[in-house]
Amino acid sequence: MTANTVHPDRKKRRKPGGLQSPDFLMRHPVFSVTIILLSIMIFGILAYFVLQQGSLVKWDLDVVNRMHTVALSSPEWVKNVMLAGDYLGKQGYMVAGVILGLYFLIKRFWKEFFMVIVLYAGQGILFLSLGSLIARPRPVFSENIGSVISYPSFPSGHMMSAVIMFGLLAYFIVPKISSWAGKAAAILLAVFLVFFIGYSRFFMGVHYITDIIAGTALGVAWVTLVIFSIEIISRKVVKENEKEKEK
Repeated sequence: MTANTVHPDRKKRRKPGGLQSPDFLMRHPVFSVTIILLSIMIFGILAYFVLQQGSLVKWDLDVVNRMHTVALSSPEWVKNVMLAGDYLGKQGYMVAGVILGLYFLIKRFWKEFFMVIVLYAGQGILFLSLGSLIARPRPVFSENIGSVISYPSFPSGHMMSAVIMFGLLAYFIVPKISSWAGKAAAILLAVFLVFFIGYSRFFMGVHYITDIIAGTALGVAWVTLVIFSIEIISRKVVKENEKEKEK
């Protein structure tokens, strides 16, 4: 192969236009598996301590009570900004999923389409099943900011949604940005928005710190697992189709 020859796989990745998977995780399996295992481990440790009702839970309660005192005395505009985090993590998440799903469906980008479908469907199943299993009550206050939520607190569904939404957007968009400064800015913006949603949930008193960390860890594990798995399956399907054509 000469210096000017483009590798066939690279040529295939560059050719299609639009938002498509860069196959980054598939090309870095050790990194992908490490992220999945570390995230599951963090979630598991937190779930264990929550179920044990030990010192970490007491610390959790003390911190959320302190935060709620500060939140109640905050200016009204601050409360409104924090309430926006609730809408961004719920309504924004659903809108982003619909837009991405329709975009990939219209473009016939089936690999990316199934990433969105599996991620969103799995998020709901994981959140409902784990929430019911651990059954941790929400923080209770005499005065609340926003609406009172009755369903279980651990893990935070908003944080799972935030990681899925902004993780997907960054994964598809960042490779399309030419400059390293632009890539870094896009990644930092995604991280900031995830952090903002998490802080807003804590500020409003609807989650403990451990709920937020656990939801983030579970979201990272789920996003990485789904993208990594679908990239591998897609590559195998492509190779099998190529072999069939050669016969």
